[in-house]
Amino acid sequence: MSISDKLAYSLGRKDQVPNKLLAQEITIAADADRLNELIKFIEGKPHRRLQMDAILTVAYVGDLLPKMLIPHVDFLIGRLRDPIDRVAWGSMIALSHVSPLVADQMYENLPAILDSMDMGSIVGRDHGYQVLVNLYVVNRYSSDMLFILLEQIRKAPSNQLGQYTERLMKVIKPEDKLELITALEERRLDLTNEYHLKRLTKNLKKLY
Repeated sequence: MSISDKLAYSLGRKDQVPNKLLAQEITIAADADRLNELIKFIEGKPHRRLQMDAILTVAYVGDLLPKMLIPHVDFLIGRLRDPIDRVAWGSMIALSHVSPLVADQMYENLPAILDSMDMGSIVGRDHGYQVLVNLYVVNRYSSDMLFILLEQIRKAPSNQLGQYTERLMKVIKPEDKLELITALEERRLDLTNEYHLKRLTKNLKKLY
């Protein structure tokens, strides 16, 4: 059975279970050849539903065994501009998993990542933000990434501000807390939703 035959669309399924099972099969055996086959299948631009299933399977592989994606980072970055939205954000999900292992390569490709976050879906933006957080914890990139992360916090939709703040709070360095507090105090002025304001206040209390 070819690898494409195991994808959800090929099996007449609309859920992700077959794709997750295929990812488990690949990672349990650490089967690089099967992963390569999946990547080449995507490059062949099959039916759009098969492309979507295939890239999400790659993302599931990254979740289970990130190191398997290291040879495919350039491929994933290239897919961030894919006209099929789910392929673009599926690639970003995969990158968020592998990014701690390839920090230098991620940093070199920041323009592509940031462009994709600006132009893409909420899912792509959320996982792109995680790539930025993963880079921030690398000391040589902390200063640059703090500036970028604070810009993301300043322009984040109010319903995403809380989770963005909390992800950064988990890794924030003591010397950077004041800048995060300043950015959050600025956001207090434009929040009107009571729940979002309470969440912001709670996070600020933890930072002070």
